[in-house]
Amino acid sequence: MVAWEKLDDGKSSEKKEILTIDEVVDRIYKGVNFKLLLLFITATGTNTQTAAQVYMTIFTGFIPYSEWTCVSDRCFSLLAESNFSETFYSARPMCANQLEAGTDFNWTSQRTSFSMDWGIYCESESKLSVVSSFFFIGAFLGLVSSTAIFDRFGRKNGAIAGNIIAGIATVVGTWAPSFEVMLAIRVLQGIGMFMNLTGIYCWVVEFSPTHLRGSLSALILIMWSLGYLVIVLIGYLIHSWKYIFLTTGTLNFLLIIPLLLYPISPRFALVRGREEEAKRILKAFSKVCNNEGALDMDRVDLSYTTKVQNYADQFKDFMKYPTLRKQTLLCFLCWFTVAFLFYGFDFGWGKISSNLYASYLLAALGKVFSFTITIPAGHFLGRKKSVQFFLVLGVIFFFLAMPDLQISEDWTLEFAACLVGSIVTSSAYAINYLYTSELAPTTHRGTVMSLSSSCARLGSFSGIYATLLYDITDRRVPLALFAGMTMTYVVAVSFLTDTTGKSIPETPQDVEIMAGKEKYHSVEHGTGKKRLESV
Repeated sequence: MVAWEKLDDGKSSEKKEILTIDEVVDRIYKGVNFKLLLLFITATGTNTQTAAQVYMTIFTGFIPYSEWTCVSDRCFSLLAESNFSETFYSARPMCANQLEAGTDFNWTSQRTSFSMDWGIYCESESKLSVVSSFFFIGAFLGLVSSTAIFDRFGRKNGAIAGNIIAGIATVVGTWAPSFEVMLAIRVLQGIGMFMNLTGIYCWVVEFSPTHLRGSLSALILIMWSLGYLVIVLIGYLIHSWKYIFLTTGTLNFLLIIPLLLYPISPRFALVRGREEEAKRILKAFSKVCNNEGALDMDRVDLSYTTKVQNYADQFKDFMKYPTLRKQTLLCFLCWFTVAFLFYGFDFGWGKISSNLYASYLLAALGKVFSFTITIPAGHFLGRKKSVQFFLVLGVIFFFLAMPDLQISEDWTLEFAACLVGSIVTSSAYAINYLYTSELAPTTHRGTVMSLSSSCARLGSFSGIYATLLYDITDRRVPLALFAGMTMTYVVAVSFLTDTTGKSIPETPQDVEIMAGKEKYHSVEHGTGKKRLESV
């Protein structure tokens, strides 16, 4: 509902229209055009690097258990005992007999990897999982520390800073001399890329029209999944692990260029009390939308709540407002669970399939498909129901993967069912980004998104080690674990408010009102600015 106030310049016959930021953006937007699409695609380009750097250790640290040859008498004796079996050159004979690289055998792979260079195989194979998982330790540290950056200096500036940190670390990885140095590089990559991912996500959501949020959320994750495809392609085409690092790091600096030219989000400017700057940004946005005449910003008074808080004040709000507290804690659980599932699969395809590049190519294409289908799913089912729909499908397919059934020479029921299960849980993961950003109020969104993503990094870290269960127990155990985690996720989502079609809350009071709490109501100041107070 539109409100009006008299102008303060003596022209009592004229009135200013009081609008929220959502209402202004919705009026400016009149349909997708090439400039608008180009804006969002180029702004999210660096998201491809997040996926590329997460998964690059799969291709830079792979262990070619089928590509080696005997050089010692002991190894040749074992080969003879196997009757020169074609399966001798595999992981089991190497590891069971404790053969040593350089002494008992030599690697014959035409590709290089840091695992071969640093003697990571068999009993030390867990080091490869450690290298992969340290990315998420960095992501956790980066997201926790970046909360202040997002809420004080803006989502865009935080994203740029994160991208530069990760780019430098990745390029330096070209000359990493040891396992220990690589751990430090992975931490810095994680710090930078998840600062970048979360900052870009908040920037796009805060710039998007209400009914376009679902599609733009999917676009962000589609760009992310394209990075998955890019690193598979880079890993396939480039045989040296050092040059994979150099190529990937260089892309960071190329893809950040467009974001340097774009403004901060108008919503962030409003929350910081810079209304005139927000109006200038909205005017520029109207040009991108080819709708400059939609509103005269000089005759618009933006409704907002100026609220600059430190950490202590924000956490006091979590204690004061019960719905904000409950939904935030549930989001933490949802993010931990879905990240555990997401990365548990993504680092485990080598255990499920024998063809490294083909399996990860299919997984990457599955990610693109999973993020794409969230657009129609969110449109027809809404946020909450679509998440629940995908998760229920995930539980079903995880159980379907348990029987031993060879579908064809190259396909097993386990691989097919896990591929579908991975797709639907990835769809839930994609919607989770949008869902959380819509549940959190603008004044606390940077904090909530950063802490939620930090919980996801804990889940990511744990999920990578879940793949080791395939080596020490029956393969049905990790599948049962994935099914149980998915059911936990379903239960947590059922207690969240559905945000479909609703305005983004600006303050904690807005969150309580969205939940139907009658204790809070909207009041107006004499200036025409609206805020919410408890009664």
